[in-house]
Amino acid sequence: MAVDGRKEIGMFSAERPLLDAIRLRHREGSDIAFGALRNWLGLPGHSPARLIGMAQQFPQAQAPLRRALEVLQ
Repeated sequence: MAVDGRKEIGMFSAERPLLDAIRLRHREGSDIAFGALRNWLGLPGHSPARLIGMAQQFPQAQAPLRRALEVLQ
């Protein structure tokens, strides 16, 4: 996305920061990561399948995400 016609910034979906929180849960705390996941699951239009698909790009997040989704759903 062009900010001012010269500079570009990346735009992410809501799922990307969620995956980052899960991936970095050892630094920020698993309660924050899984609380964010719980909140996201409560939003209309969420797609756990899409989230799992995106998690394939983040091996550190994939297994914990799958386990958490099994518990929370």
